[in-house]
Amino acid sequence: MADQPQVLLEPHQVVVGPWAPGCPECLRTRRAACASPERAAELATPVPERELPSFLADTVAGLAEAPPGARRYRIVDTATLALSRHAFLADPHCPTCSVVPADTERGAEPVRTARPKLSPGSSRVRPLDQEALRATYLDEQSGLIPSVTSYTEHAFPFTGAVLAVPGASSVEPAGYGRTRDFASAWSIAVAESLERLAAYAPSKRTGVRAGYAEVAEAAIDPRSLGLYPDDRYLIPGFPYRRFTEDAVTDWVWGYSFGQGRPVLVPEAFVYYRKPTPAGEPRFASEISSGFALGGCYEEAVLHGVLEVAERDAFLMAWYGRTPLPRIDLATVPDRRIPLVAERIERQGYRVHVFDSTREHGIPSFWTLAEDISGTGRPRAVSTGGSGLRPAEAILAALHELSQTVEYVTVLAFDPRWSERARYLADHPDEVVSMADHLLCAANPGTFDRYSFLLDDPVTSTWQQGLERWYWPSHADIGADLDESVRRFAAAGMDVVAVDTTSMEQTAGGFRCVKVMAPGSVPMTFGHAARRVTGLPRLSEVRNPHPHPFP
Repeated sequence: MADQPQVLLEPHQVVVGPWAPGCPECLRTRRAACASPERAAELATPVPERELPSFLADTVAGLAEAPPGARRYRIVDTATLALSRHAFLADPHCPTCSVVPADTERGAEPVRTARPKLSPGSSRVRPLDQEALRATYLDEQSGLIPSVTSYTEHAFPFTGAVLAVPGASSVEPAGYGRTRDFASAWSIAVAESLERLAAYAPSKRTGVRAGYAEVAEAAIDPRSLGLYPDDRYLIPGFPYRRFTEDAVTDWVWGYSFGQGRPVLVPEAFVYYRKPTPAGEPRFASEISSGFALGGCYEEAVLHGVLEVAERDAFLMAWYGRTPLPRIDLATVPDRRIPLVAERIERQGYRVHVFDSTREHGIPSFWTLAEDISGTGRPRAVSTGGSGLRPAEAILAALHELSQTVEYVTVLAFDPRWSERARYLADHPDEVVSMADHLLCAANPGTFDRYSFLLDDPVTSTWQQGLERWYWPSHADIGADLDESVRRFAAAGMDVVAVDTTSMEQTAGGFRCVKVMAPGSVPMTFGHAARRVTGLPRLSEVRNPHPHPFP
């Protein structure tokens, strides 16, 4: 019968299912994505057809005739008859049962509606539900997230979630949770993994391929996103191509809040993990910065704006060698902040929190841990944070700082770390990864690169900061989004959002976007790939060294 599930004989087990939605091909790709290389090879090994023992055949037949329930396929151990139930999400790119919808100008127009927040001070419309996340996404055999690991050896709860993407070359942690309790860290790690999913493939079928000159009236200018000086293209092996107005590329539809209309955005600036056509390198390096997941469209865009603001503020200060006011933590009314800082300082580091808020007025912070042990350990570690509630933004940055300090402390046990750090500091174009940036920034011999921050900084009390961080109280998250758009516009920048929501994200009630702000300084990793050309707000790069963002 057409509606009967497949019965698949594998080494040591029989798979019964799947039941719809999804098809056997979806199930195959999901299971292959979760499997280790050894397990994937075993699953791909053909099993000769044979008659099953009667008791096993009866068990399999009964399962095939039973309703699927909440779990949509079963696995029977052929030796013990042990039964396990599993779920999976249909693959939106499955050639057998899925059709990717077309990307259209009309589809990029957001449908705005009232979105009440959890509270006037919140930036979320609903809390993360751990049980719902587990039921929708977790399955070690076929889940989009096969495993979540909570680590107990850190000063604060730290959790990593593995993301399994069909067709991707590796299965690795993609989302991390750093909070003060394991439950919220677990949920945040899963949500961040779901966010990372969006980078791999368009959720809609790209339909525009052209040079910028052909679509200029409807497109954002790639030069406004930051590109490279001419001499970069002369470097042997430089992996990016020179932008010209007639250089053909793929474009996807986003929405410009500044212009109030859909606009075209180069596809590679959004789906940065998607392979490009042969012989067609990207115009620039792109990372996950600006991707955000939310319980609704407005929430996702707002958090994308916050991340863009955080990275822009950090890089504007670094490249411009801009002194920043240091916050006196003794004046902070939220006592969690000095307590978390104290926990870091017990490891022999002095904690500094700088107010990096820029002219767009999005509260932003740079946290820095300075080694004061005199033992030659990694000398400096930095993180950043941004948010409508300054205390929560600083706490998030401090939790990440704590975990990063622990990471570099472990690095110091390798006697070769300092040699590598010195080499990277002297050869900046060899800084190519996030780990390289961290190691280069931690080099004790070049600690004077932070002199613009640490030499006689102006100290700011919390109350003084509140005047700079003022944010109106809103009951609806759309009002917060509109406020952030107005502030960016006043600073001469647009806010552009591409809705990247996939079927997998929709299954959990989420929306996902990629936000970019033409004119802001984009975060990149790899010093040679830094994008600082064509940005009017960054008229001069006074700091030639690799940035220290982790």
